Amino acid sequence: MYLKIGTDGALSLEEVDDFKRFHISAEMDTLAGGDALLAFEAISEDMGDGHFWLDADAIIGLSGRSDDDDWNAAFWNMLEKAAPYGFSDLDARRVKAHVA
Repeated sequence: MYLKIGTDGALSLEEVDDFKRFHISAEMDTLAGGDALLAFEAISEDMGDGHFWLDADAIIGLSGRSDDDDWNAAFWNMLEKAAPYGFSDLDARRVKAHVA
């Protein structure tokens, strides 16, 4: 699964059923700022070195599966497994990802 940032700044969640990996694919420079990145900046926090904290609820919203209990359970299970490695913060409902 990955968050795609299009050339126009539009966000989409791709490969929504792949719960083994999570990253950001950007068709533009995520550090450039400006109006095109407003949607991304609204759901992210720059951690440096190409890593960002992302709002997990926003990711769920982009999945198109927010009403699917099985999908949500699998998503949160993925985040639970990533927590010991510092790639999710369950209390803050966020996931850390890198720009690939």
